[in-house]
Order: sequence, then C-alpha cells, then structure tokens
Amino acid sequence: MKRTVVILLLLLGNLAMAEPLRWEQIPPETRAVLQNMEQRWNTLDEQQQQRLLQRAERFRQLPPEQQQQMLQRFERWQQLPPEQREQLKERYREFRQLPAAEQEKIKQRYRWFHSLPEAERRQLRESWQSLTPDQRRDLRERFRKATPEQRRALRDELRRVRLNRL
Repeated sequence: MKRTVVILLLLLGNLAMAEPLRWEQIPPETRAVLQNMEQRWNTLDEQQQQRLLQRAERFRQLPPEQQQQMLQRFERWQQLPPEQREQLKERYREFRQLPAAEQEKIKQRYRWFHSLPEAERRQLRESWQSLTPDQRRDLRERFRKATPEQRRALRDELRRVRLNRL
C-alpha cells in the first residue's frame, strides 16, 4: 500500500512538471480502474490525466460495495441519451451556483425522499407527474412556504388527487 502511495505521489509530481504520463507509466492497479481510458489516455492533457488519476485513487479506497454502486451509477449514466445527460449536467451546474444553505435544503429533501419506502416514493412520483405544469408550480410554492405539518397535509392531498384520477 505504501509503495502504491509513493508511486502515485511520484506520478502526480511528474504531472506538476507539465509532463503527460504515458499509459505504460501508470501502476497496474490504477490502470485496472482506468481501463476504459486506455485508448484515449495518451491524447489527454496533463490536467485531465491528473484528475482521472485522483479519481481512480479515491475509487480504489472505497469499500467494495461502494465501488459496485458507483459502477452501476456510471453504467446507468452511460445508457442515458446524450440530450438527457446534457440536461442533467446543466441542472448540476445550476445547483452548484446556489448558496450553500439552499444546496443543503435540497440535499435534505433528497435524503428524506430516499428514506421513504419504495412504494411511497413511486406513489409520490406518479402523483407529481399527473399534475399540470401550473399545478406543479403552485405546489412547489406552497411546499416552500409550508411548515412540516402542512407539508404532510400537502402530500396526503397529492395521494388523494392520484387516487381520484384512477
């Protein structure tokens, strides 16, 4: 392990001197993580190579179950149509421009939603998708201003709307 860290530090030191690495200079265990980049590696500039090396090292430090999750997410990402990937990238850029407090609110809502049982998440998604754009905008505004108790009531209302449409 120490040997790998020393090698990576030496490699990163080479990058700082503006010397792009050849694929063959990368340690085998790092090449294994970056195997999809082999054909393009020698065409990347040193900054791109450095970012990839750092990400590969972070990936290697993850527990196996987290590595598997990341690989599954990457595969799902690769299967998305290019237009959808661009939309998601743009939304991410917009998210990064928000103040830290607003980002944290969004992350909390995300964690809350994913803590729900799958059936409830599916039900909420279907209810949301059944609304018109005007209804969605109105509901977003109402949620933004609501207390936790009022939010629960709004969720119940969404469920009733969905059931009435069936």
